[in-house]
Amino acid sequence: MAKRVQRFSLINLGCPKNTVDSEGLLGGMALAGFQFAEKPAAADVCLVNTCGFLDASRREAADVLAELAAERGRKGRPLLVATGCLVERAGGAAALDEFLAAADARVGFADYARLPEICQELLAGKASASRAGGYAGRVLPKTYLEWLGRPRMRIGSEASAYLKIGEGCSNCCAYCSIPLIRGRRASRPMKAILKEARELVAAGAKELILIAQDTTAYGMDSAGEPRLAVLLEELLRIPGDLWFRVMYAHPRHLTDDVLEVMASDLRVCPYLDLPLQHVNEKMLKRMGRGYGRKRVDAALAQIDRILPGAALRTTFIVGHPGEREKEFGELLAFVEEGHFDHLGVFAWSPEPGTVSAGMADRVDAAVAEDRRRRLMAAQAKAAAARLRRRKGERTVMLLERRDPDGWHGRTPWQAPEVDGETVLDAAGRGAQIGDFVKVKISRTGPYDCQARRVAP
Repeated sequence: MAKRVQRFSLINLGCPKNTVDSEGLLGGMALAGFQFAEKPAAADVCLVNTCGFLDASRREAADVLAELAAERGRKGRPLLVATGCLVERAGGAAALDEFLAAADARVGFADYARLPEICQELLAGKASASRAGGYAGRVLPKTYLEWLGRPRMRIGSEASAYLKIGEGCSNCCAYCSIPLIRGRRASRPMKAILKEARELVAAGAKELILIAQDTTAYGMDSAGEPRLAVLLEELLRIPGDLWFRVMYAHPRHLTDDVLEVMASDLRVCPYLDLPLQHVNEKMLKRMGRGYGRKRVDAALAQIDRILPGAALRTTFIVGHPGEREKEFGELLAFVEEGHFDHLGVFAWSPEPGTVSAGMADRVDAAVAEDRRRRLMAAQAKAAAARLRRRKGERTVMLLERRDPDGWHGRTPWQAPEVDGETVLDAAGRGAQIGDFVKVKISRTGPYDCQARRVAP
């Protein structure tokens, strides 16, 4: 009698960096002979790749695990295996254990390559321990960094793929738990990145999105100096009709040579994600950002000089300890000036083990949430005004899906998941996902726009 094939499912939570890990987990399980089940109820084991960055993300993971546990049948299937940042976070902070209470097992980064084996042991009724406890002050294990180059089973858009160029972070901002979870900065070898990039393009990706905790610091740990510009030049040797996009560029490490390479090739989207977090001098110092207001203004001028007209995304934190109405007012006025096409805002929450969590002059949570709403309202007006100026502009659009109202996709100034999208009324016969088409922007809203196709 043939042995029954074990089935697995996966639920991905968190950021694009987690998405890359999920794709690697999927690929590893499939290569080990597990069969993918779209619905957890049809699986023998369900992987939940968690986010542990903020309290809200931890609660989301706990809710997902509890819901899956409540829906299990009499045979107790699927077994629930938690992976990801929350596993490492809880391993280093016992107070967070409760968020993983519904999981049958936890697998840390060090054992991602062994995940299929661990799942087999669990299904056979054997206990299987995995190392997890965060990597504060250390670099992620070699087993994980090498595992990143293994085949991935892509999820999400067929047309775009995330390309992780490094892990961890050595910036050690006062509010951030990433160095506690993923350790110090560790740049991936350029050879491994280029190999993966070529494989992704061969598999059909038309857009490669460079991600890391700090992309502009790529190479500083291994080469002693930033090497993002060199990496971009090497990526641009890959032939074909492609887009390249840079995310998570720390303002302190943004250099002219990176912007010059971006400006040198039309295949690099004139788009930059520049997480500022605040603009007030006092708040930047308290956050441990390593720069002040002068660097914020200089970075914007630097971009405008070398990459004029680039679309800009940023993120801000409101309600950090010490932020009074005066400091917030400076940030609000800055946003109202309309520098950014896209913006995300987070209300500060105390992360165990971080410097900010020990600060006494906290802002009431309701006040912080009100500031978040006010900042987003100001940005909605600014974004709508910037997008209105693009009406009538001719550009290129990457087709991603077709709905009854037309083709949906993105222009160079729109990143997937976090920004708006563009709707095309008709793409013509033979159009398919992954096509680049010439369009003219015909209508704009606060974040999305509509376009019509024009002759090449």
